[in-house]
Amino acid sequence: MAQNHFFLTTKYKKGLILSLLTFIFVLIIYGTALASKPLAIVDDLQRNIKLPRPAVRIVSLSDSHTENLVAIRAVRQLVGVNFSADTKWVPKNIPRLSRLPSAERIAGLKPDIVIMDVDWAKKNKGLLKELDKAKIKYAALNRPKWAVLAQYLERLGILSGRAKEATQTLLLSEKSLSKSEIRSAKMEKLRVFVVAGSDFSTCAPDSWGARLIGATGARIITETNGTRIHEFPRYIFYGPQKLAKNSKNVDVIITLKNIKRGVPPVLRESIIKDPRFKDTPAVKNGRVWEMDESDLMLPSLVRLDSSLLKCWQLIVYKTK
Repeated sequence: MAQNHFFLTTKYKKGLILSLLTFIFVLIIYGTALASKPLAIVDDLQRNIKLPRPAVRIVSLSDSHTENLVAIRAVRQLVGVNFSADTKWVPKNIPRLSRLPSAERIAGLKPDIVIMDVDWAKKNKGLLKELDKAKIKYAALNRPKWAVLAQYLERLGILSGRAKEATQTLLLSEKSLSKSEIRSAKMEKLRVFVVAGSDFSTCAPDSWGARLIGATGARIITETNGTRIHEFPRYIFYGPQKLAKNSKNVDVIITLKNIKRGVPPVLRESIIKDPRFKDTPAVKNGRVWEMDESDLMLPSLVRLDSSLLKCWQLIVYKTK
């Protein structure tokens, strides 16, 4: 009797193990089939981009796209990145390409896809033609805005095979903003002006930086119908005269440094010593600060929490 029980138990265990192995095998086959399924997106040049499978080797020619690929955990798929990629967020062992890399240089990295900014692509049509000749696929995407962040991450996730991670990143970013907004409900609402260079341009109301500052409860000083800076629509022209005229309404000034659009920054000391701004509450109360442009204005989810923290530290709220 005991022998029969042992025989049946052993037989049952073998059957269970066989069933589990079969189930795992089916999952592997199914997963492989999904991974090899052709995919397609429409980029922001309205081109149909088709890949036989998610890109294993990616070249990114944009600060924003590079850091967002890191954010969705596609960093190991990056085989080449833009020359200005920040080593704080993007591993230094990933090859950096020149400001305008050749098609031959890109081809040498054997990418499945090259991802770039739309504005950059429009200015470098010659390279795009060379990429087409070399049959190297590329996707031109706009720098993400908060209003279309979900759609942007969806396409980035499809191209890289990181759809799940892209969704998780979106949820985490929304959570970070929500926590910041809840915290700000108990704080004094200060008025913040951002100086984005010697031309005294400032954040456009729909820019990444304006959203970050708004998430801390501050009121960003900008203009809805302001004149956009050519090739840099995230900024609008404001001018020192207008700022001086409205100086009594400015509680905090953040002046950007390491600006990448070719204009020199305005130093903190220059603003404090400028007689035009002597009656500004920001100057009187010592609330003039410098901040790296990328930390405020670059649409990067990998540095979102860090940027929010810096905004809080610089704005220095007082409780009601």
